[in-house]
Amino acid sequence: MKKTILGAAVAVIALSLSAPIASARDEGIMKYALNKPSAAWNVYGSGQTNAVVKDKAVTGGGGTRVVVGTPTPAAPWNASGSQAVNGKIAKGDVITVAFWAKAEAVEGGPAAATVTNVRVQQAAEPWGGIVEGGAVKIDSGEWKIYSVSGRAAMDADKGGASVALHLGASKQTVVLGPLFVLDFGANYDPSQVK
Repeated sequence: MKKTILGAAVAVIALSLSAPIASARDEGIMKYALNKPSAAWNVYGSGQTNAVVKDKAVTGGGGTRVVVGTPTPAAPWNASGSQAVNGKIAKGDVITVAFWAKAEAVEGGPAAATVTNVRVQQAAEPWGGIVEGGAVKIDSGEWKIYSVSGRAAMDADKGGASVALHLGASKQTVVLGPLFVLDFGANYDPSQVK
């Protein structure tokens, strides 16, 4: 997956949520959205606790703090955050997952965390991987937007997919903000977004 394929699109999304939509270009980006941007994360799994937090420093005004106290390095998906993907996905489409996040220090260490895998997957068993994003390092105690992109390996019916962020590999605290899922189709050309 290319992490930077849609940097410009992500920047436009971030801007469009923090201020009124200023141009047709902003509206054009959001027409690719497969979800309504939300910070309402479903966090599950053993070894973690979570709570909704308010924070005016991030688009949308808050997020979900996830504290992984008992990590499971061999099974990082044991503690995960997820959200539904409402739209339909076709095999071969370029999908971008972008989310706001920040890390908090644990036991006097630096503000750093790792999302072991960013995954668009089937919303029910067998949880097949539609887009595999790999690891994302949350390298700041300040809010930043992180993104991964890739081509869909399979189709998903409307409402048949979800995003999962695997958080359980290490002892860490991460705050997850709004999530965006964009589908740019099979013929996406990065030069279309400037």
